[in-house]
Amino acid sequence: MTVPKRSDRAGLHPPRYITVCETSLRAGLRFPPPAELIEILKKCEVSLSQFLHRAMSVTVGLIALFRDRGAILTPEYLSRMGRLTSDMQGRVTYRSKWLDMCTQDPAKCWSSAFFFVRND
Repeated sequence: MTVPKRSDRAGLHPPRYITVCETSLRAGLRFPPPAELIEILKKCEVSLSQFLHRAMSVTVGLIALFRDRGAILTPEYLSRMGRLTSDMQGRVTYRSKWLDMCTQDPAKCWSSAFFFVRND
């Protein structure tokens, strides 16, 4: 992990690093990320840094719920409950089919509170 300099920007991470926003930590992301989250990211072909607060909080919350019940959240189970959608900038959010969730991002300036994590 590295702390960005004042001149660094969230969208311009150093080589071999990814950007992680503070809101992802508030949404429940911990390091190392859960294996289920890594599998979901690989299946959806997206990066951890692309997940917005809603997608991160829903996914991490469902991983915890499934684990609490002795099950594993797979990409297939997640897709049955909703879908991950991407906007024009490549940022990913979660749209639920039938879950009633409130996951508003408490920080509207997400790109000003970030750090870099080596992408090994």
